[in-house]
Amino acid sequence: MTFARRILLVGTDHRFSQMVQTHLHKTFLLTAPVIRAEDIPGVVTRETDGVLLFLAADPQDADRIETTIRELRLQSTPAKLAVLESEDFATGRRLEHIVQHLDGRFLWPAQLRDLNSWARKAITPGVGFVDPSTESVSERLRRRLLAHTPSLAHMIDQLDIAASHDVTVLIEGETGTGKTHLARLIHECSARAPHRFLVLACGTLSGNLIASEFFGHVKGAFTGADSNKVGKFAAAGQGTILLDEIDTLGLEHQANLLRVIETGEYEPVGGNETQVCQARIIAATNWNLLEAVDRGTFRRDLYYRLHVITFHLPPLRARPQDVGPLVRGMIARYGTRFGKKIYAVHPDAMRALEEFAWPGNIRQLENVIQQSVLTCTGDSLTLSHLPPMIHTRADGRPVEAATGVPSSLAQNRETTERAVIIRALEKVGFSRTRAAQVLGVSRVTLYKKMKKYGLLSKPNGLAPGTLDYVANRLKD
Repeated sequence: MTFARRILLVGTDHRFSQMVQTHLHKTFLLTAPVIRAEDIPGVVTRETDGVLLFLAADPQDADRIETTIRELRLQSTPAKLAVLESEDFATGRRLEHIVQHLDGRFLWPAQLRDLNSWARKAITPGVGFVDPSTESVSERLRRRLLAHTPSLAHMIDQLDIAASHDVTVLIEGETGTGKTHLARLIHECSARAPHRFLVLACGTLSGNLIASEFFGHVKGAFTGADSNKVGKFAAAGQGTILLDEIDTLGLEHQANLLRVIETGEYEPVGGNETQVCQARIIAATNWNLLEAVDRGTFRRDLYYRLHVITFHLPPLRARPQDVGPLVRGMIARYGTRFGKKIYAVHPDAMRALEEFAWPGNIRQLENVIQQSVLTCTGDSLTLSHLPPMIHTRADGRPVEAATGVPSSLAQNRETTERAVIIRALEKVGFSRTRAAQVLGVSRVTLYKKMKKYGLLSKPNGLAPGTLDYVANRLKD
């Protein structure tokens, strides 16, 4: 009987791991690979229902095992989780408090019969764990997207092309939608993964420092240049460099960048020696670059050089299915950082997070989760731990406790649609005519929808920044 990667051993003690491997092979003719706890994210998928058997041999394993099991439970993975403890480890009763979160717990070698009986039932045919050595780029992309941002799964084919070929990539999307994450994903799934991934925030640099940050400078190039400096294009080596907020670059710096993309050549500030950039360039912007080209603030030739493969990331309010996976991953990360023992998210809290409009996108969500984890005192994050602003839905109504009947698709669609209209109005200075053009609908259609969502009334006493404040700002 054989089962393809249906059980993995998680441990660091070589002798203990080898004994367990030998036993499983003799008993079940099963080859169980041994991995480290940090390797688990690379082998688990949403479909995997195999067994992760944690081997506890050293007292130092306790914290590592507890943290990993907590994070896996938060992610709601279907994999079964069990612990096999050596006699020396078990005497300390170090994992008693997490027994309720385990599918099995056994003592080696005293409970081998129990382990065998449990394993025989647990490792029946099903979906095994991923083998990273044989996983294709598209499979790796699919696994990572489904784990964190399932709404972007339709991009897999394009991402596969971007990761497999050394071409420039342009990523568009509002601030905080995950452009850096997507660029890093392309890098990590490419042949350049072993090399550096650098981010250069162009919008934070003053005009006279951009060339130095890009290309470096030689000693004496300008006042304060007391030594040679290596620029980002050289520091990235054969890795990837992300130029964030590329729309903020002036025309002069755009010309220098165009030369690098076309020829790979540049000179450090104050230097005469031509150097060659070996890094791959990915650009990101919060705005529509084609509009900037039409305004004359962005070079058309540079735009076409960047526009080889383009990705547009929708705002989080248009991707409610991504909120759950993102929330669970953030709670796991911050729970570990702050030493919190959170194993679950209450349905009411998750519902409130999914229904919020998130004007600040993923960056705002992360800030909220960080605050909530800090205030959480139990093993489950509840509605009471969320900031007050999350308790109010996008339509202005408070979030109520779950009644057992989930929100309808129509309600979710209306909540998202209302938030999108508000965002479009804010972007164009509350002009209904321009908002209709941005949304691709007629003014009549926009008017009807605004009336439906209560955006035409002009309530008094609302503070700037609240959602209904738009009603006081509307223009024809």
